[in-house]
Amino acid sequence: MKLGDRTQMGSVLLATSLVAVIQLVAAASVWTIAINTVGDIDKSLSSIIVSLSGGALLANITSVFLYIGDTLKSRR
Repeated sequence: MKLGDRTQMGSVLLATSLVAVIQLVAAASVWTIAINTVGDIDKSLSSIIVSLSGGALLANITSVFLYIGDTLKSRR
């Protein structure tokens, strides 16, 4: 990503990247807190961790498709 980019596509790409990072940090935090306090991860904590990391994956996939679309559009 370009620094100082003021286009709408640049903002969308930055937003999807930030969403992915926030969700991954949240998943890692839940995992760390669960291990240090409970000592064992049950099904409910596991589903929370998988859901957060799956959301980050979806945000990254969306970001890649938007980036590819922007690249193809700028070449024409």
